[in-house]
Amino acid sequence: MDFKRIEWIFFLAFLGVNIFLISIYREARSEQNIVSRSNQKIPIEQRLASENIKSEGKFSKEKILGYYLSAEPTNMDEQMEKERANGTDSELVNGQTTMDGAVLNHVVNDGAYLRNNGRMTDMLQNYFERTNNLMFQKEYTYIPEWDRLDGDYIELFAAQTYEGIPINDTSSRLGITVRKEDDLLTVVSYTQTHVDHLTPLREAMTLYSEEDAVNTLYINNKIPSNATLKWQQLAYTLTLKVRGKNVYVPAWFVAIETPDETVQIERVNALTNRIITNTTVRTVENT
Repeated sequence: MDFKRIEWIFFLAFLGVNIFLISIYREARSEQNIVSRSNQKIPIEQRLASENIKSEGKFSKEKILGYYLSAEPTNMDEQMEKERANGTDSELVNGQTTMDGAVLNHVVNDGAYLRNNGRMTDMLQNYFERTNNLMFQKEYTYIPEWDRLDGDYIELFAAQTYEGIPINDTSSRLGITVRKEDDLLTVVSYTQTHVDHLTPLREAMTLYSEEDAVNTLYINNKIPSNATLKWQQLAYTLTLKVRGKNVYVPAWFVAIETPDETVQIERVNALTNRIITNTTVRTVENT
C-alpha cells in the first residue's frame, strides 16, 4: 500500500475541514459584529423604554480594573478558640454562639436598641463597637441593596470587600436579623462567614461596564417586557474551589423585578461579558 499517499489524503481532508470550520466561524463573527454595531446605534436605555422596561438614569460606561481573587475560608471553630485563649470577655464568647466549620451563628441577648435614624451603616458600626460582639468587624461593609423585609423583621447584609468591590457570596457575608419596634430596632441574631488572605491571582484587568452587562442581558432576552431593573452592582462571585481555597471573579449583579413582582438576580461575568447566572461552582479536590 502507498502509505505516503494515504497520509497526504488524510492531511488534505483534515486541512479542508479546518478551513471550512474557520470560514463558518469568521462568517458568524462577522454577522454577530454587524448585529452588535446595529444595536449599539440605539442607546440601551431607549431600547428598554420601548418595551416598557423601567430603570433609573443612564447606565455607566466606566470600565474599571478587577482581578481573579483567591481567599481561604476562616474556620470559625478555631477562631473562637483563639478568642477564648485571648481572654475575650463578651457575649459572643459567653453567650449563645454555635459554629459549624466556616459558619458562625449568634443569638443576641444584650437588650440593646438601635434608634432608626436612617443611617444604617453608622448604627451597625456603633452597635458592634459598643458591644464588642463581632469578629473581624472592620472588614465588613453594609450593602443596602441586599436588605430583605419580612413583616416586623429586617434582614440586613454586610460583606467583605476588595479595593471597594464587595464579595457577593455566602462564603464572605454577615447576615443580621433585626426586629422593628416603632422607631427602634433590636438586633436579634446574626450569621457570619469570613475569608482570609484575599490575594489577586494575576495582574488587574479591565472590566466590562454596567452598560455592557445590561446590554448583554437585554439581547439575550433575560429582561422581560414591563420589567423593572431594581439595582445593578459590581461584586466578586465565587466560581471555583481549589484545594481548600476559593476563587472569585468580578461580575455584574442585576436585580430584575418581573411583571408578577418576583425578583430575579442575573449575573454577568465582568471579565468576559458572559451570563453566568446558572453557572455552578466547580470544585477541585486534593490529588
